[in-house]
Amino acid sequence: MFRRIDLGVWVRLLFVTTLLTVNALPRELCSAAEKVDSETDFPLMVFNVASLQRLRDHADLMFESAERADLTERVDQWTVETLKETKGIDRRRPFGMMTYLNTDEFIRPMGISYIPIENLDEALQTLAYDSGTISPVEGEPDRFDIRYGESFTLRTRYLNEYLFMVGPDGSKSALDLRFPDPAKLTAKLSDRYDIAASVLIKTIPPGMKLLGLEAVKNQAIANLQQRDDEPESVYRLRRANGEAWVDILDKVVNYGEEFTIGGQLDPATKHAVIELDISGTSDSKLAKLFQNMTGKRTYFGNLVANPSTFTMSVSWQMEEKQRKQFVTYFEAAQRDLVKNASSDQADELAKLLDPIFQTLMASAETGHIDAFAQLTGMEQENFVLMAGIKVSTSRNLPSQITQLLEFLQENSNGNEILLKLDPDAERIESLPVHRLPVESPNEESQRLFGESPQLYIYTTPQALWLSFGGELALDALKEAVAQVALPQTSQKGRNRIPFQFVTHAKNWLTAADSENPSGFTERAEASFDSDNDAMTLEFRPTDRGVKLRLELESGFLGLMGRGISNGMENGFFRPPRRGNQEQLPVETAPEPPAVTK
Repeated sequence: MFRRIDLGVWVRLLFVTTLLTVNALPRELCSAAEKVDSETDFPLMVFNVASLQRLRDHADLMFESAERADLTERVDQWTVETLKETKGIDRRRPFGMMTYLNTDEFIRPMGISYIPIENLDEALQTLAYDSGTISPVEGEPDRFDIRYGESFTLRTRYLNEYLFMVGPDGSKSALDLRFPDPAKLTAKLSDRYDIAASVLIKTIPPGMKLLGLEAVKNQAIANLQQRDDEPESVYRLRRANGEAWVDILDKVVNYGEEFTIGGQLDPATKHAVIELDISGTSDSKLAKLFQNMTGKRTYFGNLVANPSTFTMSVSWQMEEKQRKQFVTYFEAAQRDLVKNASSDQADELAKLLDPIFQTLMASAETGHIDAFAQLTGMEQENFVLMAGIKVSTSRNLPSQITQLLEFLQENSNGNEILLKLDPDAERIESLPVHRLPVESPNEESQRLFGESPQLYIYTTPQALWLSFGGELALDALKEAVAQVALPQTSQKGRNRIPFQFVTHAKNWLTAADSENPSGFTERAEASFDSDNDAMTLEFRPTDRGVKLRLELESGFLGLMGRGISNGMENGFFRPPRRGNQEQLPVETAPEPPAVTK
């Protein structure tokens, strides 16, 4: 449809739509208690750094954690020699960039930097960087141009103790905007994060939202058509997943207020946190979408807190639409399996599959996805990967799975995998455990699981289990089943997180190639101990939307410090040189150019 419209008409239509909708923009982007000027031009996006001083303090922590505190002095020297000690710039207030619509080139956004100022003259000299010429703009006492060479000009405007700047690709009128006070605009961001980027969804013109959303939807729907030779079950699952993302995008665009990603370092614990936060109003469809996903108590709660290399837990409540999509997927999967069977086996296979898929469809209809995966091990070739998924209770499910596997093996038709299958090879609590030998595909897998690992398949009336590994895999499965059967403590019962992933970096180092260690491996071994190596990722609904939170313990800070230290030793932050001359001492460096009046 879009291709039939003349490009000039399209651009004019887009521009007029924006002009008609711009007066409807939200005006309250600061904290709820903050009253803002109704004539302020708010940006579409903000990239914010809490302060230069906070970054400097965190550099101290990072190098201290890496046992290279001496490098802090080198960074300070580089700041003095290269950045002119940031003279004139306030090191304790936020700085960053705001993005606006470009009225001259409407489709392309326009970035305007903001820098806190203590002394304007000194700040301009710092920005001139020895090579720029500073010129006041005639008739504009608060504006200055800084020209570097013949083609590059930095335009600036001084307002509210901030210097707003636009580069050579920005128009002269860019600085005519009615800028908000950056300190007030970013107060919440600076309080929560050291560095953050925030898309202020509610300031995007409705016309732009509509056009952008429709374009994305049309493209997504086009990609969700069934492909040639694609099994119906695969198509149904792929389409359901695509439609779910389109639905989430629709609610984010139409009901969202702010999309934020930010990071913060806690000086007390030396833990780093990175958060992705999508929020709307508390009673919006966006908030309700995620609140309906609130987790329930997981069946595998006694295993989630076990020491492990990694643990992933999903306890997700599906919407009614998603439940129906999963039921449709299982129906299609059952048809695909029967369709691929030979004619003399199809009827028998259908009879064996039907009760199993009835259980799976009943599980989907309950709407609770409850699953976990866990990798354990501390020695090479002795790692065990285990996974489980809760299903609707079915007393006959273990025997139904056994009958199906026996049928597949008896009718393997030369399939090497099915020929190796050993149904009912072991027993746990009188229920059969099925075994399948699997060859490790590469050296990394062999270091984890050995050269001849086994896959164990176990079914109870409540859950399907898989355990993969060497000699310890079966014992690990037995222990996990026993732990799940125990009553959950009140603390574990309160674990209602829809999705969480926890990994311990030190455990992974066990599987590293000890004969040919890389520089990264050596730095990691120096950084991680058993009490500082955890990385935790959590997905949680909030009262206004959803938050994805990644927390890194102090070992990751040391690893980052060692990585940067390695870069510095290889040339980064070396003092700058002028031509073939040695770097002049700081006290004899030439003075910056004076402001041209």
